[in-house]
Amino acid sequence: MIANAESIGPGEMLSCDVCVVGGGAAGITAALELGDAGLQVILLEAGGKKWDARCQDLYKGTILNSSMHAPLDEYRHRRLGGTTTVWGGRCIPFDKIDFERRDYVPYSGWPITLKDLEPYYPRAQRYCDCGDYAYDVHKAVPGAPPDMIPGFGDGDVDTSVLERFSLPTDFGKAYFSRLKRASNIKVLLNANCLSIHLTNDGKRATSLEVSSLRKNRFHVKAKAFVLAAGGLEVTRLLLVSNQTHKKGIGNHSGWLGRCYMSHISGHICQIKISANPDTVVFGYEQDHQGVYCRRRFYISEKAQREHQVLSFAGMIDNPPMHEPSHLNGVLSLAFFAKNIRAIRRKIPPEYSKFLTMGETARSVNWAHMRNVLGGIPEIAAFFPGFSYKRFVRRRKIPSLVLKNRANTYSIHYHAEQAPNPESKVFLSDERDMFGVPRLVVDYRISEIDLESIYRAHVLIDRQLRKQGCGFLKFAKETQQDVVDDMREQLGVGGHHIGTTRMSREPSQGVVDPDCRVHGVPNLFIASSSAFPTSSQANPTLTIVAFAVRVASYLTQNLQTL
Repeated sequence: MIANAESIGPGEMLSCDVCVVGGGAAGITAALELGDAGLQVILLEAGGKKWDARCQDLYKGTILNSSMHAPLDEYRHRRLGGTTTVWGGRCIPFDKIDFERRDYVPYSGWPITLKDLEPYYPRAQRYCDCGDYAYDVHKAVPGAPPDMIPGFGDGDVDTSVLERFSLPTDFGKAYFSRLKRASNIKVLLNANCLSIHLTNDGKRATSLEVSSLRKNRFHVKAKAFVLAAGGLEVTRLLLVSNQTHKKGIGNHSGWLGRCYMSHISGHICQIKISANPDTVVFGYEQDHQGVYCRRRFYISEKAQREHQVLSFAGMIDNPPMHEPSHLNGVLSLAFFAKNIRAIRRKIPPEYSKFLTMGETARSVNWAHMRNVLGGIPEIAAFFPGFSYKRFVRRRKIPSLVLKNRANTYSIHYHAEQAPNPESKVFLSDERDMFGVPRLVVDYRISEIDLESIYRAHVLIDRQLRKQGCGFLKFAKETQQDVVDDMREQLGVGGHHIGTTRMSREPSQGVVDPDCRVHGVPNLFIASSSAFPTSSQANPTLTIVAFAVRVASYLTQNLQTL
């Protein structure tokens, strides 16, 4: 059933077997899994069914380096479905090497392996609606051309590894009816979790303090609690719950809020391909279920270790949309469209940083207009079909990708960031309407992050030239200039990773290998904040796998916690 927290009386105590905090991808998944197992579940969602400015205000905080990080209320959505209401749908599992200790990556190594998580990925695939658990092109799209670029065989750089795309599935809409029908799941909308209460000895969670915007504070008690409110909000909740543990729950080792990571993305070069343009596998392919898949440049695990490269993926992409020198009317029209407020609000900040017309010279915008006027026939032929695939169909094509007559493209990279304890979040002196401290973000990039991206591109260029398939041309002449160019592109948005890191020993992290907060065995975290490293993979699929894994553990062990 689904109810509004405003209907709960002040001081009332609700009870259940498991209380889940957060109604996004992880929280909805965990609630449904636990409900299917016959447990009594309360799911607390801080927002309602629609976007609400009052709810969004509760996400506001302070960014110490605002040129590198989007405002905290700009990308996260405080509503049922969470940020899946605006995500692009990219789904990729983590790789074996992501879980392993790498000598060249400080603080790397998970206390679990890919084998421990792999059984939960297929179920996560179903929740995300991204097809089969098959990420090799030969298995996923049998009969497709074997090489992304003819003659470019796998070596240090592989192109047979795919990424998959969800519908994209809005978890709030997709699972609303199922949640509403479930007699043993109670979803409370507009239910803001304000703090976690522990026993006097601090070794067990007993209840949560909750309130709607009308400040009707009430409590929820349960045998176990799952925090699934997103990487930053989970961390904030642990930090503010300091009645028993003065530095916050899970902060016994000082790791809570540290090693804040995201993904670094952008473009620093063009790729010139020598093959016939019609033979290059560019853009999206569809598997037998109609799921969109995309090939990419991937640095092999062997090459990562040999060349000390962090996990990296590069996609052949359009020339930068904001630069009118591409002379493409379709891209220039898309540039103008993305400046419409309603559309722009849905674009992750790390991708929208260079799309604002107000930040470009008037001559640049006139150049875009000339492209549009000169490309009217091309636009008229292209947009009806693309618009149907992008906006009308249930399974939407993920983005606009265009063949280039000159066979010259950009490489859009998406790269791992190494853990850095000095990159952190902590509590502010400023408080929200409930009197709860807001967050301060001190997000930092290390030299290893940027230098690794450069080395990955060098490996791609080397293999292209060796196999006679083309070459890369960097936007700047020297390595240092290229690295500096990357810094200019930085703009982290929605991937909040590492601030409640998983560890085997309590002294090295916040949660144990079962995602339980060290020292509080009935308090679990289902969030990318628990990832010790970030991989190159977008986190949503792995977050959902985490939620399935946590729910499975609770189903089997709830009575003994």
